[in-house]
Amino acid sequence: MVDIYNNRSYELLKSATVSNQLAQLKLEEIKCMFRNKIRSNRNMDRINTVKDLVDYLERNDSLSEWNIEPLREIDDHCGGDLERSIVDYIPPRETLTRRNIYREQRLSEEFRVNSGHMEQTAQTATTNCHDKFIKFYRQHDASSFEKKRTDIYKLITSNIGHSWRSLGRELDIPQGTMDAIEVQYPHDLDSRVQKMLKVFEEDVAQDPNKRILQLSRALEACRRKDLRRKVEDMMSYK
Repeated sequence: MVDIYNNRSYELLKSATVSNQLAQLKLEEIKCMFRNKIRSNRNMDRINTVKDLVDYLERNDSLSEWNIEPLREIDDHCGGDLERSIVDYIPPRETLTRRNIYREQRLSEEFRVNSGHMEQTAQTATTNCHDKFIKFYRQHDASSFEKKRTDIYKLITSNIGHSWRSLGRELDIPQGTMDAIEVQYPHDLDSRVQKMLKVFEEDVAQDPNKRILQLSRALEACRRKDLRRKVEDMMSYK
């Protein structure tokens, strides 16, 4: 069960950080402090506010109610009202699993934006263009998501290695199905992974965005956080 009181304490701490004017003024310095976590100049350029930074750190699992060290670092750099918020922070009670619900919220929001962008673009086009242009925009956005999906599957195929069965179990692929795939491709690991992902897509009756979110969770569960973070970065690109 979610600890509502502790979640509120975490939200108050984030709110104090986001609203800190000195932190906003020193944003470029603070971004440099977290360069290793932000990982690319492109991501650096997309962070324009303290809220953007907090959202990004949550998304890549560097910040959560279990780990507020990044906010402590911002406090050390800026001081002010943040110090009191840090002192007043109440960490959550220990549970069997430390699930970062805030990272999942960030991902879900981004995936909804990706899926909703096509509809929004089409509505705008309806006002200004003929039907053929509406069709063009829809195809453009659909192809953009399809390219991301293809790139993500290529990434997993090339890097999952012998963890492919662990990933399959987290995706609820039956053991017998994975055995059959291995028999079909005894010496071709890439083909095994491709076939498994195809089975996953056929079996999961949900929209593509939620499917990618499930895939991201499965990568974390089978201890491939490196791939999970790359998948999340790829889905974040506009």
